[in-house]
Amino acid sequence: MPHVVVIGAGIAGLTAAYRAVNAGHHVTVLEAASTAGGAIAPATFKLPEGPLTVDAGAEAYASRSTQMTQLLYELGLANQTVTPNPDGSWLYLPQTGAVPAPKLGMWGIPGDPTAAEVVQALGTQAAGRAAADLTTPMTTWAQRRAQGQPITVGELVADRFGPVALERLVAPVVAGVHSADPHELDIDKIAPGLLDKAIQRDSVARAVTDMRAAAPPGAAVKTLPGGMHRLIEALLDALSDRAEIRFETRVTALDPATRTVTTQTGQRLSANQVILAVDAPSAYDLLSSSTQLTQRPTYGTGVAIVLLIVDAPGLDVHPRGTGMLVSPAVTDVRAKAATHVTAKWQWAAQAATSLAKHRHIIRLSYGRITDPTDGSAPGHDTADADLLAMAATDASAIFGLEHQELNAGLIASKIIRWRRAMPLITPENTSRIRAVQEAARATNWIQVTGAWFAGTGLAAISQHVTGLPLNPLQ
Repeated sequence: MPHVVVIGAGIAGLTAAYRAVNAGHHVTVLEAASTAGGAIAPATFKLPEGPLTVDAGAEAYASRSTQMTQLLYELGLANQTVTPNPDGSWLYLPQTGAVPAPKLGMWGIPGDPTAAEVVQALGTQAAGRAAADLTTPMTTWAQRRAQGQPITVGELVADRFGPVALERLVAPVVAGVHSADPHELDIDKIAPGLLDKAIQRDSVARAVTDMRAAAPPGAAVKTLPGGMHRLIEALLDALSDRAEIRFETRVTALDPATRTVTTQTGQRLSANQVILAVDAPSAYDLLSSSTQLTQRPTYGTGVAIVLLIVDAPGLDVHPRGTGMLVSPAVTDVRAKAATHVTAKWQWAAQAATSLAKHRHIIRLSYGRITDPTDGSAPGHDTADADLLAMAATDASAIFGLEHQELNAGLIASKIIRWRRAMPLITPENTSRIRAVQEAARATNWIQVTGAWFAGTGLAAISQHVTGLPLNPLQ
């Protein structure tokens, strides 16, 4: 039976292992950490009234993903998925403050530039500029497309809708959700098919409307009651008697010539195929000695997640819907995003209020891709005490609470830091990541997968893993 070694037990590695055992392979998973899941991780608060668990990483998946739907079905979870509160999210903008996010849009790009919430967010003059997309031909963009030129989200939106729309509608979403700079993110990366549809419809807004209308009915995202970490638990359970999973086992070398994997203890494993489900810099480190790679991909500045458990009656009315994305141009709030977890997910509200009547879970995110690398901006490298003080101040401003009410009701907090799990998406780094991918493929032995190679989000990762060739049975 062919032996597949999977390096990394995050969602990509576990899904790859699951697909490999289903294809008839003998599978060994090697994970350097003591636990599985990677960026899908639970955070459990041990409170006097009882435990409360919430996602500290990925909290949902794109419901359009047929691969995720199939995986959940196979694991017996498909009929348990739930959708978020449809009230939607808000934006926090310079000069304006908190406003509802446009209902019809894609990554902040409006499907109706004349909608009342777009006018409220942009102002009359800038909204008029955004509406020019509806009457301005797409000729230049059609020519650039025909020439095969890369096109970024930033340049497309600034041209079609104006710089104000880019700053106030799109930048908060792209930065908050994708941890990316719109001027360095290819439009095809986050919105496949949008540009071609826009050229066909002679309007980006009309293309957004068409694509949203063509999407499956229902919410754009789903999760599992209790949190997405239940998916990791289900995969581990499915693999428990079909694959060997070794934790605290760091791989130190890969030898394509002898087809062996070496661990930190010096143990060597023979493998017919290796699946590297790790970040691109780590993949480079394992590939560089046996390939022609010379430029290592770099990590970004990372993010810090602050989870707050708060007893606050003022949050019972969900004053900012399911949460808020903050414009990078804002100076009075340091967070880039805030999720009102108990407003967004009914299962979380039930879990929290079963402990205390007015209990809420708030999740704030710090750290932008555009931050300086010296750690001066709030984020991954900020001290715990500073982050907690910032989070209390920001949560008060974002949700319209008196600072005293939030501080008095603060029950517990946790800080989770992510760096390796967050791909750095810049033109230079993307080129280096692609080189790692090509070097792995050239070995005819190693495959790479995970967020750095597939793109951000469980849907992208699931699709990428499904496309991996599993030699020689598949």
